[in-house]
Amino acid sequence: MKLFTTKNFKALCALLLVVCFGASLFFISCKQEQKSKIDKKAVEQIGFYETYRYNDIAQDISKLCEAAGDSTLIRSTNNSNDLVPVVYSAQESDTAAINDIITKYGKDILPSDLRLIWTKKTTPKGFYELIALKTNAAGEPAMTGESVVNVSTSGEKEHIICLVFNEEGSKQFSQLTIQNISKPIAIVYKDKVLSYPTVNNQIDGKRIEIPGNYTEQEAKDFVNEMYGKK
Repeated sequence: MKLFTTKNFKALCALLLVVCFGASLFFISCKQEQKSKIDKKAVEQIGFYETYRYNDIAQDISKLCEAAGDSTLIRSTNNSNDLVPVVYSAQESDTAAINDIITKYGKDILPSDLRLIWTKKTTPKGFYELIALKTNAAGEPAMTGESVVNVSTSGEKEHIICLVFNEEGSKQFSQLTIQNISKPIAIVYKDKVLSYPTVNNQIDGKRIEIPGNYTEQEAKDFVNEMYGKK
């Protein structure tokens, strides 16, 4: 008795071909998934900071300017704009001189939990903004991006960066928003402020959006960097 007829043998070969083809698709799929794996070192450089309003630190800024003999950073503290964390707006050519003042005199004058850094993008008028961040006791942000599991973009005319947290990160971010209702939270990456939106209410969802008036290419570049593709 023959174990395999010609017909059965052909059927077996076809079955093996399907199995092998399916296996190859599985490995290709795994390889693509591996390529899209989030870069932990990149997302860990994202920081979520509580902020100071300008009128909260106006006296400290005045002392800093007095020590430097330069009144550049001093402004009126009697209008609504002083409720935002913007200390100063400057053209790129002026940022280095201001950084020098902060570096030279800030350590002895400014609050130890105050960190002043510039925005990544300019305002529509072409100015970079110096933002007042509030750090924790260790000089770190209230929360890092280590719990981010997905990064993407959305929008057509105004491109937005979208972050998705894991369960733990979602709870941590929700608690951070509870503590900062009606206050801005600054999102920082590589020592540049991406955005500082004001918290209107508690955010419970795992997915958050970072506004910033990005171009399509800027948004894509950021996402690629989060996946180690840049």
